[in-house]
Amino acid sequence: PGTSEHNTGLAADIVTPSYQTLNEGFAETTAAKWMAANAHYYGFVLRYPKDKQETTGIIFEPWHFRYVGLEHAQKMQENNWCLEEYLANR
Repeated sequence: PGTSEHNTGLAADIVTPSYQTLNEGFAETTAAKWMAANAHYYGFVLRYPKDKQETTGIIFEPWHFRYVGLEHAQKMQENNWCLEEYLANR
């Protein structure tokens, strides 16, 4: 308790009316694909990407987005970095 990123007010789980389950299948939805391609334009990043489990320590969560700000999100997208990699390279 108390350690979820959601407690910061900066993280959100994205679902759709037709897909409300928090599992990897969400990645195949139109909404998830749009979010993965466009979230950085609004300052959000996919917090736990598919190939970053070893770095983040968390399994792939295609529904979990975090606000980091426009500049940071764009830099992370350009370099294919998760938050931990971005912070290590700042």
